[in-house]
Amino acid sequence: MFEILLTICLGSAPAECRAERLPGGDTLASCREQARLAAADHAAAEQVHDWPCVPAGAAPAFTVTEVAPGVFVHRGAIAEPSPNNRGDTANLGFVIGADSVAVIDTGTTPEIGAALRQAIRAETDLPIRWVILTHMHPDHVLGASAFLADGAAILGHHKLEQALANRAETYREGLGDLLARSYAAGDVVLPTESVADRHTVDLGGRRLDLTAHPTSHTDNDLTVLDRQTGTLFAGDLVFLGHIPAIDGSLLGWLQTLKALSESPAARVVPGHGPAAAPWPEGAQPTATYLADLAEQIRAAIRAGKPMLQTAREIASQRPAGWSLDRLFHARNATAAYKELEWE
Repeated sequence: MFEILLTICLGSAPAECRAERLPGGDTLASCREQARLAAADHAAAEQVHDWPCVPAGAAPAFTVTEVAPGVFVHRGAIAEPSPNNRGDTANLGFVIGADSVAVIDTGTTPEIGAALRQAIRAETDLPIRWVILTHMHPDHVLGASAFLADGAAILGHHKLEQALANRAETYREGLGDLLARSYAAGDVVLPTESVADRHTVDLGGRRLDLTAHPTSHTDNDLTVLDRQTGTLFAGDLVFLGHIPAIDGSLLGWLQTLKALSESPAARVVPGHGPAAAPWPEGAQPTATYLADLAEQIRAAIRAGKPMLQTAREIASQRPAGWSLDRLFHARNATAAYKELEWE
């Protein structure tokens, strides 16, 4: 027997969620079909963001949701990495073709990467031939070593290798202190193939389109579009619930989101937040946050306010609908001020 684990969030506030456990039937296949029907039955004001199936009575552990046929997503916690969540704070995924599997992002630790690999093996025995990293941040890349034994190619933006090499020691030390875990040199895996513009990966009758973007969330953002289902893995170009974090260019990020809105996608997998959301609607909260922040910063600059005063004032005005704003909102204001001061 199986049970469905529904995560139901308010459409207007993606961070406000509740969990429900429903009967799922005798087989995993029937459970997943019932889960899709249960998700579709909810009112428009609410969105069912996750619906993994687990054995009846089992405690949720590392679960994945099939957001489209052959497309699976693990939803990370909306939180900073900590011993309590073991660093499991980013959305990760995989796509199964007729011949092979591609992984999109691998988590903060090799242990999370290994759990993702185990979830893949529960779905298919096909070879894992590609590991695609959407950008440099450790919660998305430090689990890649779990796939080295598969001989998978590691793909990323053409600027990813340098970005990781520059930050490897900082990541190991910072996360080691935060998670009380010992990181080895081999835990930071550099890409074996780079994408300068566009690249296509063929999984066997199923193609993934990889696109390298100009500086946006970071200077090495890469998106992955599954043509077959219209599923766009946006990495941290899209946040829902978790407040966006600027580590690149606010203006560049807005331009990238505008360009991406024309992508022929049906749904988006954000880097943080629900397992999937409608596209292009799913990008709107991120775009609105960034545009509002730019407007506030420009007003402060016109008024002659210095950067530190501006950051303090903006941080005191908590933006609605976002978690972790105390950690990132002031940082974002500072980064945006530096960028917009001389525009």
